[in-house]
Amino acid sequence: MTSRKFLFLQGVATPFFRKLGEAIQENGYEVFRVNFCGGDRWFSPSKNTWRFSATLEQLPAWLEEKHQQHRFTDVILFGDTRPIHLQALPLFKRLGLSIHVYEEGYFRPDWITLEQNGVNGHSRLLCKDPAFWQQQPVEKLKTAHPIGKNFLPRAWHDACYRLANASFSPAYPHYQTHRPFKAYREYLGWAQRMPTNKLWREHWEKTKIQRLIASNRAYYLLPLQLDSDAQIRVHSPFVSVQQMIVTVMASFAKFAPADSVLVIKNHPLDTGLLKHSKKVRQVAKTLNISERVLFLETGHLPTLLQHTKGTVLVNSTTGTSALHHGSPTIALGTALFDIPGLTFQEGLDRFWQEGRPADQALFSQFRQRVIQETQINGDFYSYKGIQLAIAGSLAAMQITPQTPKTAPILTPIPTPIVAPAKLIYGGKLPETSYLYKER
Repeated sequence: MTSRKFLFLQGVATPFFRKLGEAIQENGYEVFRVNFCGGDRWFSPSKNTWRFSATLEQLPAWLEEKHQQHRFTDVILFGDTRPIHLQALPLFKRLGLSIHVYEEGYFRPDWITLEQNGVNGHSRLLCKDPAFWQQQPVEKLKTAHPIGKNFLPRAWHDACYRLANASFSPAYPHYQTHRPFKAYREYLGWAQRMPTNKLWREHWEKTKIQRLIASNRAYYLLPLQLDSDAQIRVHSPFVSVQQMIVTVMASFAKFAPADSVLVIKNHPLDTGLLKHSKKVRQVAKTLNISERVLFLETGHLPTLLQHTKGTVLVNSTTGTSALHHGSPTIALGTALFDIPGLTFQEGLDRFWQEGRPADQALFSQFRQRVIQETQINGDFYSYKGIQLAIAGSLAAMQITPQTPKTAPILTPIPTPIVAPAKLIYGGKLPETSYLYKER
């Protein structure tokens, strides 16, 4: 029996952490979980689970006391910039624990990220020296099983998480979410934006894109990120997406070719609450470039990338897609792919005239190494994706599935399965009093 003990902090709003913990536990390891809110409680196991209801300032001392009692060896969490994790990580690093940090995939779809100690701007692979990526060629590239669409299970899990947050809020009086808006406001925003996009905007904007491409008029692409994204708030010089929009539009107006167009594409999961389109219209009018700016709520990203004269972004994973499609790219924030030879390094004002495509040989080396060392096939949301992600995670953590109950996780499922959540995630759910038992 091994002496490793795993502590789970806050995860993604799906059953992934619960299922991963069960798989680890079934192989002889002790697993513990901390719930910080009702949503965490909804997706938690019934055993070895603690409720943290104090203030964030009290968290390090509370965790250290738990460590003294149980002697954890490994910590697992999703995202290293959430307020909870920012409080906890210095303690775990001082104690010398193995820290496993999950994040959405650096390459999407079909991949998730798992790194030691940090992700994105805190990744151990963050290096701007091209020689770093060229010195260790990867002999065999990982292959990915296609995951398929996961919007419906993702939306279902998110709704359950938010409802549980509201239902159990008295038990967590000091919890503050890292998201900027309350759940009901976000859902109202989506309820207005999503049907409109589907009913008429997708067709109308597809026509706009086709006309722009057919005109042979040069255009630059600015894909927006979510305002709540840590990539914006932590790993960039901007405090908001709209500050970035103003900066880019001002530079475009002054330095881009006079006959070029700036295409600003909204994020597909944006709630619409910040009214980016209205902000773009106001700024364009002020800069006298209204006829040179096109705002899109939808649009096929690969098509836009294939024909654009250049892509401007902060640090979105759209950057890797832009590099793949040969689009000259500039990253305005801290990004793993912001490397001389891949992205433009001489500043935004010069980019409009001097941007150039990436070195595809260097990009291939970059992609292979990042996938080999940080990416796991799967996702956090769908049945098939979770199965594959758990199998890859166990291998990455050097945990070999040995029991019959765990073994099926290793068998890829040939097609996505659509079924109610109760059927997908472990059959009939236990009663609430057992499912959410805490100590």
